Amino acid sequence: MKTWDAIVVGAGPAGCAAAYDLAAAGHEVLLLDRAGFPREKACAGGLTLKTVQALRYPVEPVVRQKISLMHLERDAFRSTCLRRSSPYCFMTVRQELDDFCFRRTLDAGAKFQRIRTIEAIGENADSVTISTGDEVLRARFLVGADGVHSRVRQLTCGGDGWFWRAFALEARVSRDQAAGQELVFDFAPVRDGYGWIFPKGDHVNVGLYSFARDEKIDRARLAAYIRSRFATASGENIIGQYAGFGAAIHRPSAPRVFLAGDAGGFVDPLTGEGIYFAVVSGQAAAQAIHAGLTSPAAALERFILATAKLRADLAVSTSAARWFYGNLDQAYRFLALRLLRGIVLKTFANGFNPGVLAARVRRLRARSHREI
Repeated sequence: MKTWDAIVVGAGPAGCAAAYDLAAAGHEVLLLDRAGFPREKACAGGLTLKTVQALRYPVEPVVRQKISLMHLERDAFRSTCLRRSSPYCFMTVRQELDDFCFRRTLDAGAKFQRIRTIEAIGENADSVTISTGDEVLRARFLVGADGVHSRVRQLTCGGDGWFWRAFALEARVSRDQAAGQELVFDFAPVRDGYGWIFPKGDHVNVGLYSFARDEKIDRARLAAYIRSRFATASGENIIGQYAGFGAAIHRPSAPRVFLAGDAGGFVDPLTGEGIYFAVVSGQAAAQAIHAGLTSPAAALERFILATAKLRADLAVSTSAARWFYGNLDQAYRFLALRLLRGIVLKTFANGFNPGVLAARVRRLRARSHREI
């Protein structure tokens, strides 16, 4: 039986990020997925500037539209416009983005194999085995990047009480029915979440997202939201998606199995953003495996260190999400303050910087006291 340096389960952004780095470093990598590519994937498909910068290759060929203006809406009467001089968000269609990243990963040297399922995972001192029902595969390390319903997580984590999910539903509306639309985050239509409108050239992607477990989002509710925005327009290609959270409180313990992307709970509950965290957590898994192939004892420690900032950022974002959606009127007024608009947009585009945000808030408070 061949022993691969690494097997990566899941060929989405997290899995391809891990497999690409490992293959580019000269390691033997096997990428597994139940689907062939291109394949349909539910996702709003917006890439923030930090995501584009984190990827190892340009994604210009699959960018449908570049965004430099964002509308935040509290309701029909309150709207705030955030603008930058240069693009901060790049609109893609996930089917096209994933296929592009998949092809680049194969070009880097990774091998691909379709599987039906994973029935069992075995771990020993120097390798990991995977039973697919058709055969047994072996590798020195394993990356679980197989999404929110991850079999790797289910079979290796010994319970996932740290893990939780949210749901979103989306549709396409043709451009002739939604002319002139800009990027919109609308906080009115759902609780603990938002409606979104993402323009993508020949169509707009419209959806509803909420992390409240008892908030029902279904086709009828999405259809009503689309009608409220575009009169007689109807949504096409309606598809649902779950997002996985919990990385902020998860403490990895398996020395040869690492979780990335939704499988590891690397999604931001405040914004619902997942692709950035998928890419960076996949790259962190690759760093750990690269170190572990030389010194196996170093792999787990390297993965913990490489994901420490991601987990810390997600912990802050989780707390922020609970406060923001629990105090929405106050939070919206906060976002709408002119002094803070720049930092809000920078945070969305470039990532969370607690020091910069805290300094801006201190200046805002000092200014308020002086005016009083």
